[in-house]
Amino acid sequence: MKIRFNLKLSQSLRLTPLLQQSIKLLQASQSELNQLIEDYINDNIFLELEDQPESNSVSQSNFNSSKEISFKNDYSYELFDTEIKNQTLKEYLVENLSIFSFTDRDQIIFLVLIDSINDDGYLIEPLENIIEAMPFEPIAELKELEDILTLIQNSSSPGIGARNLSECLSLQLKVIKGNKKLTDITFKICNEFLNLLGNKNYSLLKNNLKCDDSELNEAIKLIKSLNPKPGQVFQRIDPQDFIKADTKVEKSDGRWDVSLIEDNFLRLKIIEDYQDIAKTDSDKFDKESKDKLQEAKWLIKNLRERSITIIRVSRAIMKKQIDFLEKGKLFLKPLILKNIAEELDLHESTISRVTTNKFISSPHGIFELKYFFGSTIKIDNGNDLSSKAILFRIKELIKNESSSSPFSDEQLSLLLKKEGIQIARRTIAKYRTILRILPTNQRKKTQL
Repeated sequence: MKIRFNLKLSQSLRLTPLLQQSIKLLQASQSELNQLIEDYINDNIFLELEDQPESNSVSQSNFNSSKEISFKNDYSYELFDTEIKNQTLKEYLVENLSIFSFTDRDQIIFLVLIDSINDDGYLIEPLENIIEAMPFEPIAELKELEDILTLIQNSSSPGIGARNLSECLSLQLKVIKGNKKLTDITFKICNEFLNLLGNKNYSLLKNNLKCDDSELNEAIKLIKSLNPKPGQVFQRIDPQDFIKADTKVEKSDGRWDVSLIEDNFLRLKIIEDYQDIAKTDSDKFDKESKDKLQEAKWLIKNLRERSITIIRVSRAIMKKQIDFLEKGKLFLKPLILKNIAEELDLHESTISRVTTNKFISSPHGIFELKYFFGSTIKIDNGNDLSSKAILFRIKELIKNESSSSPFSDEQLSLLLKKEGIQIARRTIAKYRTILRILPTNQRKKTQL
């Protein structure tokens, strides 16, 4: 056996810790950034918020003991937490069904099933597919899964664990007690005639159900009271999730000015006492402490650069959207990332990170910075128009249409052509789908 040495030359991209931290902060939304800052404060004894009262002075002799206390406090907790539960759907199901005695095998099936239930409350995978993914010996049988799914459906919020809309509504109807004939009619609609109801084919519905106008009206009223997405009530609400703008654009002395909303950001500083110790007697610091001090300095520097980048990008975008600021959404100018990247001498990936989950407050509402980027449509006067402006115009036309005679996609296309916007009927249909607007026959309101 021969031992050989091979020399290989290759290139690789390695990110320094400073650059990694910079990218992480740049792509974070405001709520994510504030959480990151809190995590850094909890993990780094050198950091504190600027608006917090200054900490008690510390001496060189108690530095290490103070650091130890800080780390211990990271794990403190309140034993009697009186906060109202704010559960996810999965947490609710696990807690609600933990009263049942499951075998080890059933417990695995149960956990796999609830993992397959989406945020709306629906089982998104067919049971046959779930069986194939289970590492069971012997292989799980369909009846095993059906039994536990039935348990989930009957022992949780009505509608949870349904495999389709029909089953979801039927599960909710089962717990409603009332007029038997009305319940029977409603069950039949949910199980057999949802398509007819969706298309508002009331005459055929009455014929199939053998009921009169009054009974059908009551059945439809009952169905409308049901929840088609029962899982949504378990969406975790986090106070940090409410949108707050990072920047704002306002008119002052005839000019549009963009500024950073600094009140929405947590600001950091290095605790002065520890910084003084580092300057006067660095030998008192171990390697871990020196690393933490360097990390604190990097963090403050990167946060400052993040704010500068956001304000630069916001100003560059708004400079190109004066018509939007003056006249509204219909006058949005189309932009691509490359436009802003070249103007600011930044990489397109940086612009993408800055504009994602960063928001600007304008006279027309709060918008994600990425909202101002999109495809272009030529209009008759030779100018370009943003596709988002077309979406807004279609929405406005449909909003003002007659409920008894709504516009077809072809009619919408003709109306836009009169305004100088050349757009095909199929494109109207695509944009209407994006706007989640129903087709003409389903928007039409008729009397029963």
